[in-house]
Amino acid sequence: MRHLFISLIAILAVSCSQTKMFQKSISSYNIPIEYLHDSKKTNVSAIDSITIRLNNVPIDSITTVSKLKGLVLPFIVFNYSEVNMSVKLGQSSIEKPYDDFFLTSFIEESKRTGRFGIANQPKQDSTYTLDITIDTCSTLSKYRRSNTVIFLLFAYSMSFNEIGFPAETNLQVSTKLRKGDLVVAEKNYRITKTQPFLQSRNVSIEKLRSDFTANMVESLSLCTKQCIEDMIHDVNNSIRN
Repeated sequence: MRHLFISLIAILAVSCSQTKMFQKSISSYNIPIEYLHDSKKTNVSAIDSITIRLNNVPIDSITTVSKLKGLVLPFIVFNYSEVNMSVKLGQSSIEKPYDDFFLTSFIEESKRTGRFGIANQPKQDSTYTLDITIDTCSTLSKYRRSNTVIFLLFAYSMSFNEIGFPAETNLQVSTKLRKGDLVVAEKNYRITKTQPFLQSRNVSIEKLRSDFTANMVESLSLCTKQCIEDMIHDVNNSIRN
């Protein structure tokens, strides 16, 4: 019973502190965000030019961690506990400001597949303006840290294990394409992307957490890529028609 009481106290103490410790640790990683330029170039001359205006980027300023329901199995010889945490990606974990990444990626992708050029500012009524509003930008994942305590006759052993889970990005964007003061087209885009997390074996905790954060950033990047490709496809059709 004495062993059981000691293990329960240890489990509760570790469980309460792990969320704060993990929050501090995960906030130290600053991951580059890249855009995968793999779309086939159309090599079509620009029909017209477009001015891009990007509004409202609701990504959180910092990456946050919140505690989820855990598990405690206290036995006399074998004791197991796990702390499950929800992680929400914030700008603090991304090396480049997300609005800059979105705008730059749109411009670069339009050079590959767009039927339009990018204008710095409207010059005449024939020039189009595309208003882009990011309504939702959320990337979530889950992380688990578990520990096991085994009591022997005159000693005990303790082990820890950590595991990351897939990241899911939810991106909602609304657009309005104008020609002068006339709204030519408007559309809402709702993109959800789940990025599997392939956890490497025999890596340090620091490497594991860095890879976990990078996976969340990659999920955001791929979701953004799909949204931008869909947007450019629709703008091409609107201009052509």
